[in-house]
Amino acid sequence: MECLKFGTLYLKDREGETWNSGEFGLHLQCPWRLTNDNEIIVGSNDLYEQADETADYDENFNWEEFNANLRDVKLDRFISETKHLVKSAFADNFGGLQICFDSNVVLTVFPVIASKADNEHWRLLDNRDETKNHFISKSTGYVLD
Repeated sequence: MECLKFGTLYLKDREGETWNSGEFGLHLQCPWRLTNDNEIIVGSNDLYEQADETADYDENFNWEEFNANLRDVKLDRFISETKHLVKSAFADNFGGLQICFDSNVVLTVFPVIASKADNEHWRLLDNRDETKNHFISKSTGYVLD
C-alpha cells in the first residue's frame, strides 16, 4: 500500500509514537502512476525495480528495504523537488481516480480487477478530524466508512 499525504504536514502522536501526517491521506491499494506530458515519473510497480537503474540484475535484491527500490527513490525525489498543489480530482465509474496538480503532473489510480469481491482500491482520509468517515473506492462501489 502506498500512503500519500496532502495539505499541511504536522506531527501526529498516537500511543507515544510520533509520525509526520498530512491534513489528508490517500491510501492506494491498486496500480497507480505519476505522469507529466513526456514520461511516467514513477509508478507503483517501480517497487520491484532496483534503485540504481543501471545496475545488473541482482537475484538477492530486497525491494522491501527502504530506498533500495526505484519507487521509493523516485517518489521521494518527486515530493522533495517542489510543492505540487492539487488543481482538480475526478473519480470514475470503475473505482479509478485522477488528480491533476498545478505542476502539470497527473496522478492516475486505476483498479485492474474485475472481481466483485469486496476489494478496496483506495481510500481518502481526513486526518484533521478522526471522527470523519473515510471515502473508499471498492469493487462494489464508493462508500463512506
